[in-house]
Amino acid sequence: MRLRRLRLRNHRNYAQLELSPGPGVNVFIGPNGQGKTNLLEAVAMLALSSSPRARRELELVGPAGPASRIEAEVETGESTRELVITLNVEGERAHRTIEVDGARRRAFDLPGNFRVTLFWPDDLGLVKGGPEGRRRFLNQMLVQVEPGYARALGGLRRVLEQRNSLLKRIASGEGGQNMGQDMLDPWNHELVRIGSEIVDARAKAVRELEPEAARCHTRIAAGERLEIRYEGPPENLAEAVNNSLAEDLRRGTTSIGPHRDDIRVVLDGKEARAYASQGQQRTAVVSLKLAEAALIERRAGERPVLLLDDVLSELDGERRAALLEEVGDGGQVIVTSVEAGPFPPDLIARAMVWTVNDGRIEPCG
Repeated sequence: MRLRRLRLRNHRNYAQLELSPGPGVNVFIGPNGQGKTNLLEAVAMLALSSSPRARRELELVGPAGPASRIEAEVETGESTRELVITLNVEGERAHRTIEVDGARRRAFDLPGNFRVTLFWPDDLGLVKGGPEGRRRFLNQMLVQVEPGYARALGGLRRVLEQRNSLLKRIASGEGGQNMGQDMLDPWNHELVRIGSEIVDARAKAVRELEPEAARCHTRIAAGERLEIRYEGPPENLAEAVNNSLAEDLRRGTTSIGPHRDDIRVVLDGKEARAYASQGQQRTAVVSLKLAEAALIERRAGERPVLLLDDVLSELDGERRAALLEEVGDGGQVIVTSVEAGPFPPDLIARAMVWTVNDGRIEPCG
């Protein structure tokens, strides 16, 4: 898997950019606020179809006009593909269109054409933070390797919106006698059907991740035992949804389903979120990210592009060395940093190095 060419037009602070990264390690160096993270965001969008960091897609459209465009030529296996994401501002929203090899596609058809493992500084809080971040970790991985997963996530969002709206209306008496609980039946059915699909995919992924994450963790922190456990809804989801109806009506929201899932991270038998030191938590996160890359490679048959956004400076020597060992083990890597200091001289010597300044990127040397 390789990004051969990237072209940006009016994406955040990039008015125009054309870039051809090398097949190995690519290092982008520059002060904060110059566009390094925006660059990785654009690359990640080619794999995920949406931004991994923007709350609203309107944020992605730069000041140079009412539209933003990301174009890329990617290499996968023995073929190349042309991917395009266009955002057109319409009032207070940005309308997204996607093309694969010149043909219009839906958003959930894009993942799988290009695959990445993305490591942001915010990911260092993956263990300590809330369940939403850990669900996002699973989702960003699975949309790239599990056929139909992106469509299922979209379906779940739609079901929850409709079911929660009905719960509120029934509880308030809006609609009178015509607004009975039987109106929830089709949405309960869809919640169980789609929810079971998502739960099964997540549970299987965690079972695959655990041995690789444990191996990585042992290599970095000799003697520590890492376990990850999937915590999903009750096994009989249909029964659980039915039993929760009174509570759901009282609260006006859906209390059972994959939108409440979590991953438990356990170190030496203790809950890492509560008992692990910051260093131990970061070791666990590095291990999870390396395991993610291994799972994508195993499922897709080729290594994902590794995107590292200024995380090396946040890691101590041992964790940095473990991550750099993965970086130096082949495959395309796009990594950003404020300075070259975190990188070993031998890695810099064989890397393509670029400088980033106010939305402009130039080769270094």
